[in-house]
Amino acid sequence: MKRYLLAIVLCCAGMSAAAQGMFGAQAGFGYTTGYDSRLTTAWEAYYLHKLRYHLYAGGSLFLQRYSLTAPVHNSSSISYGDVVSIRQQSSYMFLSPKIDYAINYRSYFHIFATAGIGLRMGGKQTSFTHAPIWTPPGSAPYGADTLAVNTSYNMPSVITRVGFGLAERIPTRGYWNIMLSQEVGFMPGGISKGPTPIQTPYICFQIGIMHKYPMVFVEY
Repeated sequence: MKRYLLAIVLCCAGMSAAAQGMFGAQAGFGYTTGYDSRLTTAWEAYYLHKLRYHLYAGGSLFLQRYSLTAPVHNSSSISYGDVVSIRQQSSYMFLSPKIDYAINYRSYFHIFATAGIGLRMGGKQTSFTHAPIWTPPGSAPYGADTLAVNTSYNMPSVITRVGFGLAERIPTRGYWNIMLSQEVGFMPGGISKGPTPIQTPYICFQIGIMHKYPMVFVEY
């Protein structure tokens, strides 16, 4: 009987070990590449389940912020009423399926891809319009200035996003790992609608911790 019990325990342990996975959290900063951009913060938490050798799939929940100024017209061709530039600060919470593949034997390098939707958590958009400065009624304008108009209604409440990236695993003496991550994300529908849409990639750099289970030093 003891022999059978031992065999069952070993079998269960083997099945548990075969179901390796990993979870982690990371934070960092990023910027948009298509316009004049400011560095913004980004956070992520994820869970990945092992499907086969070096291949994982799961989900990711992350928050990204965008801060940019998009030029629209230059001074040589501008007319009254034209939008000079658009300033936007926004944040989106994304829920995305994620797939990850470890490149080498000890899984020091990973490539990954995500695709999902994001909900706008807040932000504001301002359009700066070329407008005349008037003298008393009936007189011609004697100059021009920019008029700030709130156009936050052009920011979509829901956007889609796909991302591709590379991550490097730095093992520690325990079973937690330090992860360095670099990702570029694309929003096919853009982050602003209206007559002057804004569509730009977003590059993100993050550092965090990751734990693999069951607790093994080398993946098999």
